[in-house]
Amino acid sequence: MRRLALALREAVERSHFDVPDFRVRNKIFAAFPDGDRAVVVKTDPANADALVSWDGIAFWNEWRGRWLGVRLDRVSLPVLRDLLSDAWRLVAPKKLTAVLRESGPTAPPNKRLKLAARVD
Repeated sequence: MRRLALALREAVERSHFDVPDFRVRNKIFAAFPDGDRAVVVKTDPANADALVSWDGIAFWNEWRGRWLGVRLDRVSLPVLRDLLSDAWRLVAPKKLTAVLRESGPTAPPNKRLKLAARVD
């Protein structure tokens, strides 16, 4: 998980309240609230609702749908990679995300994630 998060452009690891987190330009996009067993990622409420409905054991709603809890032993690597990328895009400055869009075509974050989740 750490390797995936830190591979994102300008991502750094820090912590708050003794919880390791990952940030881009000092904005948190993921955190380890429960050691290395789970991660909480920034998301939008529609995506959180869809994933919790799809698998309520692997995913749970944090902070009214603004964050998504993910049990790491219940998700595949591609789904985790998409969750982290989407979380990063939600908090990264628009200029930084524009650089990534210019480097290659990708599906919109939520659409790509939902497709990956259905495959697993």
